[in-house]
Amino acid sequence: MNISVGSEYIKEQRRQYFLYVIESRALPHLSDGLKPAQRRVLWIGKNGDKTKTATLAGATMPIHPHASPDDVISGMAGPWSNNIPLFTGIGAFGTMLVPNSWGAPRYTSVKVSEFTKDVVYADIEIIPMQQNYDDTLEEPTHFLPLIPIALLNPNFGIAGGFQSNILPYDLKDIVTAQINHLNGKKVEQVLPYFKPLDCRAVSGITDPKTNNVKYTFEGSYEQINSSEIRITKLPYGKEHAKFVDHLAKLVEEGKIQGYDDHSKDKINIIVKFVRGFLNRVQRADIIFLLKLFNTETENMNVIDFDGETVLSTNFVDVVKRFSDWRLTFYYKRYERLLDLLDLDIQRLKDVILAINKNVGGVAVKTKSKVELEDFLEYIGVVHLDYISSLPVYRFTEEEKKKTQKRLDEALEKRKEYVDLLSDEQKRVKVYVSELKEVLKKYG
Repeated sequence: MNISVGSEYIKEQRRQYFLYVIESRALPHLSDGLKPAQRRVLWIGKNGDKTKTATLAGATMPIHPHASPDDVISGMAGPWSNNIPLFTGIGAFGTMLVPNSWGAPRYTSVKVSEFTKDVVYADIEIIPMQQNYDDTLEEPTHFLPLIPIALLNPNFGIAGGFQSNILPYDLKDIVTAQINHLNGKKVEQVLPYFKPLDCRAVSGITDPKTNNVKYTFEGSYEQINSSEIRITKLPYGKEHAKFVDHLAKLVEEGKIQGYDDHSKDKINIIVKFVRGFLNRVQRADIIFLLKLFNTETENMNVIDFDGETVLSTNFVDVVKRFSDWRLTFYYKRYERLLDLLDLDIQRLKDVILAINKNVGGVAVKTKSKVELEDFLEYIGVVHLDYISSLPVYRFTEEEKKKTQKRLDEALEKRKEYVDLLSDEQKRVKVYVSELKEVLKKYG
């Protein structure tokens, strides 16, 4: 192999690896807001049973071609890392002061959260499947959550040529925007919000070159007297340890007199200034001096619905695109339910037909199941095995009345499904009602 051919080979391999990292590891997918590792652990944990984190991570390895995903599971369970955790954690899953200080996976346990069951696993019966990395098992191409999960919890990833830093948004803001869009109303941009700290961005400035938005978050404090304040909240993205280090530096520089950190379950830091100092300054001066603020530039890069294209987007665009895409699966939902109902309707009709043709009496006289099925086929029964397997006592007039009642109910339900399949606006109403239920239960 000459040098030029070797160089081209290396470039192609590098390109393929970059694409692989982008699509399969680093960036969340717009469809379900998940990275592949997150999707896989949710798929393996879908039975909802409580299990050790290490056990779930190990059970995921047959469909996961990388290192053990125990850190992924812990991150999805952290109550101080997410607006709404997708796993419920039992054990050490971080603190307010150190959100990512979760325990070793052999000592912690998780189970999928109720939110995941209701929202992420919605329509799990019709999710598209694909072969895993070595074609030995199947795994989901994506889930069908009711809301754009990509917007819900903080999401950071780096791939070749792309970085994704998606800030968290309030569930209420997300769902309200979806409902507005589905009802033909304008969707407004909202400010990011981090629920564990009850911290909403105070402003956002768009970079005209990149169209990325730089958001500013601020902490909170209360004045005790003319020389002391109590800090009660740190801004989103500001680490407690680094903030305390900054206070220590201010003491060394003589800009503050001292501080006492009593933080544990709540931020409680008393900062001391020279006497009367607080009477001479504004709130903005204190925020700036103490660096009680943080700025985050949002790079909302996601994998588009095709599973390949990187899409640079924003809150409004995600809400619109996701809601329109998700609505298409309501047709598939009712198409599947109608097929299942038609099978049930035919079985009910077969029961009534069998009773009318005295199959109970014939069954007693037949010598084999094959002989009985020949008779059932002759009289027009469709589900031969189902009817031939029923006990004789089911073929009575009383049973016929019960079956007819069930058949009438099923036929009414069939009309409802056909109606929904023929009218998109009615499917929109169903989607909106389910979104309102999500908001009522988790908002």
